[in-house]
Amino acid sequence: MTNRSSYEKNSREEIINSDADLFRIFREACVRIAYLVASSDISGGQRVIFQQAEALADLGCDVTLVCPEPQPDWFPVRKARWETSPFHRSKALARTDIRVATFWTTVAAAVTDFSGPVFHLCQGYEADFSFYTPKRRDIESAYKEPTHKLAVSPHIARRLAAVGYTPVTYVGQTFDSEEFPPDPMRRFDRFPPRVLLIGIFEADVKGIRETLEALAGLRRSGIMFHLHRVSTWPISPEEASILMPDAYRLRLTTSEMGEMYHASDLFIGPSHPEEGFGLPVLEALSSGLPAILSDTPAHRHIARDAAEYYPVRDAEALAWMLSRLLADGPRRAQLSAMGPIEAVRFRTGDVADRLVTVFTKALLHGH
Repeated sequence: MTNRSSYEKNSREEIINSDADLFRIFREACVRIAYLVASSDISGGQRVIFQQAEALADLGCDVTLVCPEPQPDWFPVRKARWETSPFHRSKALARTDIRVATFWTTVAAAVTDFSGPVFHLCQGYEADFSFYTPKRRDIESAYKEPTHKLAVSPHIARRLAAVGYTPVTYVGQTFDSEEFPPDPMRRFDRFPPRVLLIGIFEADVKGIRETLEALAGLRRSGIMFHLHRVSTWPISPEEASILMPDAYRLRLTTSEMGEMYHASDLFIGPSHPEEGFGLPVLEALSSGLPAILSDTPAHRHIARDAAEYYPVRDAEALAWMLSRLLADGPRRAQLSAMGPIEAVRFRTGDVADRLVTVFTKALLHGH
């Protein structure tokens, strides 16, 4: 590969002097990067992939998103290229310097007939999800492939290292807080208050079932609120039998999600520890929406002290906290002010910088 040989012409002393040298060498080499994307369907996980690719392209990298499905209409891919192709027929994969698998199902194609560095972007360890129990052996096999894992949160990096999937590097979460600004006109006295719950009911890692049970109990006790649900799947009869929401929205765009955060009074983030990051939590905080979160490493990493926490899967504790916070406007106002401060810690540009560093080192020193 031409890019790899151009790296090897540089002296090791020059290359490792500083991160600035790494960035300079990376840009001068015009490194070609290919992301293997399983689907272009709307989801937070796909958005993270596309944001990484766009940020790297913005730095001058030659980035191609290879996917068997057409380019998404819900995310503007402007600077990276999109190749609609089966992986085994991809022109971009044949000529790239770096391959990035973005889901366990794309790892096999990423390592096939390729001698360069292969990375595996990990937004969660799927073998821990009960949803994927029938596929656990296949998932474990994918993670055993010789790839450098890229974790979006520290707890994912620790989990992967604990089960022996190394090397693994924490690269952080892409996020642009400007897309989710706080509402300067937010009120804390609306009645009944609007509670926002986001996620797929059928994915138990999201914690939607126990949250609906807690909310149903509150409603039976006479506490008034409006429940707004957002998901990428239609409401199921099973979910509706627990608690019918006052509004149910499907497959919202970024701007529509921003409107939902502004139109709500309290956010519930009930994910289980296996959940990778929980992007809606970050979006809610950035929007100044007060949040009640399950006490997981991911949520503590994101919100720190800018949220109320309850024990994971504890519907009774959640119900108690909801009843207290729904009646406490001043506390919600305090949390609202704290959220955006925590959200700005996460920047897409920082993730791109970390990716450039780890990609360059892999090209220079082997993989």
